[in-house]
Parts: sequence; structure tokens; C-alpha cells
Amino acid sequence: MSENKQVQIIIRTTQEEKNIITQKAKNKGISVNEFIKRIVLEDDNKEDISDNIKDNKNDIIDDIIEILKDQLKTKDMQIANLQQIIYNRDTKLLEAPKHWWQFWK
Repeated sequence: MSENKQVQIIIRTTQEEKNIITQKAKNKGISVNEFIKRIVLEDDNKEDISDNIKDNKNDIIDDIIEILKDQLKTKDMQIANLQQIIYNRDTKLLEAPKHWWQFWK
């Protein structure tokens, strides 16, 4: 048997739907058969492409999330260091009492 054997698919539409399909095919300058094939087959291709785009967007979003998590860890360490510096400064101020008139020393 030939692999290129032509087969038919029959669809049922109202007369109004048929007129719309026929007019759209005519506007594109192609047959109704070709118009329907392009519409049906291109939709599948578009879905495949959009799935890939969604996957790529998810990958990019995951990468951005990881970068932001790393930045948060760095910021947490910086905050902890600043808190330690403030604590040390306050402790030294409390340890060395001065009279109010010796504030410049």
C-alpha cells in the first residue's frame, strides 16, 4: 500500500458556518480543504511552541528565584554583621562612662 494514500475527513456544519469557512479560504486565496488543514495543523504547532515558551519562562523564573534566594542569604549575613557591630559599639559606650562635659574626648 502507498504511504501517500489520500483519505477523507467529513465534517458537518451549518450552511452559515460553511459560508464563513468558504469566504475565509477565498480571502486567503486557497481552497477550503487547504484552509481547514492549515488551521487545524497550525493550531497544533502553535500549542507546541507555546508549551516550549512556557517551559523556557518557567526555567528563567526558576533561575531568577535562585538568584534572589542567594541575594537574600547575603543580605541576612550583612544584617547580622551590622547588628553585631552596633551591639559592640553600644557595649563599649556603656563600659566607658564619661561625664557630660567630656563628650568631645
